[in-house]
Amino acid sequence: MKSLKLFEELIFFDCETTGLSHQTCHVIELACCKYTLRNGEYILTNQLDNLIKVDYPLPSEIIKITGITDMMLQERGVREGVVVKRLVKLFLTNTSKKKLMIAYNAPFDIKFVEDMLSRNRFSFPNNINFLDVLTIYKDRASYPHKLKNAISHYNLKEEFKNSHRALDDCIATYEVLKCISKDEDDLDKYVNLFGYNPKYPPTESIRGVRFLSQPYDSYSKLYQRQ
Repeated sequence: MKSLKLFEELIFFDCETTGLSHQTCHVIELACCKYTLRNGEYILTNQLDNLIKVDYPLPSEIIKITGITDMMLQERGVREGVVVKRLVKLFLTNTSKKKLMIAYNAPFDIKFVEDMLSRNRFSFPNNINFLDVLTIYKDRASYPHKLKNAISHYNLKEEFKNSHRALDDCIATYEVLKCISKDEDDLDKYVNLFGYNPKYPPTESIRGVRFLSQPYDSYSKLYQRQ
């Protein structure tokens, strides 16, 4: 991942939520893994993994997908405000360092985290940058493009899993990105550039991010079509 070494910190993050809409649903699990550039290599320096309490029963479909239950949130979950303070302290302070936040299907997670921060009177730093691993993988492999497909494509399935638990998905995304960079290390060209399905154009913007239509049958890289 040499092309990303202009960033001092890579922050992989993932959310499990009560549903698909950040406007009506909430995060029930947040995980982050921070890799700091030291002596030319990225080293894991911080990790966050918290269940988050909500004030209503979880939908049965979410329990089925994630394995997270109401009892787990009641017994092991903490309030959203506590998690936000931990997130800010561990990952979003020291804005002098150039940070890159990375997720698989990043627009989904960004919007949920953005709302969490806003409800607790915080926001993403102005100099934050984003990378969507799903966008890159779509330029590498044919449909389908779920995280589990990327794990299988790179023969990682015995070691890593798309369990729909936040920390597992963070670690899997990191490993997938390493494999992607071995194919071709052009990751820097995807920073703040997100692809979307032409049938479902984005309805909301993300500060600093440019969205481009990304058909499944494209024969050129997304950044080549800017």
